Amino acid sequence: MPLNYSTSLSGLRAYSDALGVTGNNIANANTTAFKASSINFADVFHDSLNSKLTGAGLPLQIGSGVSSTGSTTNFSQGSLDESVSTLNAGMRGSGYFVVASKTGEQAYTRAGNFTLDREGYMVTPTGDLVQGYQAVNGVIPPDAALTSLQIPIGEFAGPVATTEVSIRMNLKSSDAVNTEFHSPVQVYDSLGVARTLDLVYTKTGDGAYTITATLDGVAAQVSVDGGAVAANGAITFDSNGLLATPDTIDIVPDQTGLDGATLPEIALNLYETNPDGSQGKSRITNYNTASAVAAAEQDGFASGTLSGLSFSPKGDGLIQAVYSNGQTRTLGQVAVATFFAQEGLSRLGDNLFGQTVASGAPSIGAAATGGRGDVVGGVLEQSNVDIANEFAELISAQRGFQANSRVITTINQTLQDVIQII
Repeated sequence: MPLNYSTSLSGLRAYSDALGVTGNNIANANTTAFKASSINFADVFHDSLNSKLTGAGLPLQIGSGVSSTGSTTNFSQGSLDESVSTLNAGMRGSGYFVVASKTGEQAYTRAGNFTLDREGYMVTPTGDLVQGYQAVNGVIPPDAALTSLQIPIGEFAGPVATTEVSIRMNLKSSDAVNTEFHSPVQVYDSLGVARTLDLVYTKTGDGAYTITATLDGVAAQVSVDGGAVAANGAITFDSNGLLATPDTIDIVPDQTGLDGATLPEIALNLYETNPDGSQGKSRITNYNTASAVAAAEQDGFASGTLSGLSFSPKGDGLIQAVYSNGQTRTLGQVAVATFFAQEGLSRLGDNLFGQTVASGAPSIGAAATGGRGDVVGGVLEQSNVDIANEFAELISAQRGFQANSRVITTINQTLQDVIQII
């Protein structure tokens, strides 16, 4: 009589493994970017080739129990929830962030809860270095090598001197001759010092004006259509109140009194630019409405310090610096890795996965390219553990464990009965 405990003991071991997997899923229900697992079972037949035959010639196969054949990871997308840090990031779609330990060992993670260390390197909570491509002068080189991303903490953004000014305005057509209208605009010299460029329009006749300029009260010269500089320039309008002449006006500031700085020739943009690059409508008009400036823009700015960081909203993983002068600049780009068979990745702990022979080598590149997912800034991917499903699995594993223990109790009672017969 083949009474033994091994078959039911294998069931206890298998369901104990199932309880362990389910318990681990539940324990990580709130772990950033955690991926749930499920247990796999297989039946066991130790004597499947030399089984006894029944009278009908059929094999008499008595199973030897069950075994755990591994676990399967559920790599489905977790929800992306808003984070308090703009340096945090979530992956939407396929791919993993690439990280490396201080010794250079590479690993992969979906958890984008990044911070900066004291040297400005982007790191995970366990200190692994986030890998990517460093920008040069605000641009990612096409041949950029994979490296540990470093943010230049305390970096200054240098000033840029003004070279272009665009003013949208109207000069009232019914004003009397010699009426003046001022349109001051703030510009910046080469040291980032803000200065006032005052453009003065004086009516000389119907649809005719002269333009003069001063910089901080010091007279500047004017060049019309690339001609010689002079104290003023002429502007004319057609019968529709649109600019007729000139095509270009350049203001040439006096360089004295700038305290060692310089201010180059400033182009006054008189016309809009069409999408095809051709000249559009005039920015200055001569309608019979009050003289007024609608908008004034210029391309210079003062120096600024690094005040914040954020990921590009385009999903390409670009890290952008925000400076106190309102300017932004690309500092780097996080790398994204994909695998031909991600099911073969091994769990390393600390939200990390490791490459194996089964997973194949990673394909590493920029986000949103080559089938790689988007990088979303200011969010974190949540665990994809379904608590309701895990409790159902927990009950199923508990019942299986309980049933196998009941079989052992029955076998024990049967053996006791046999002993009593003897």
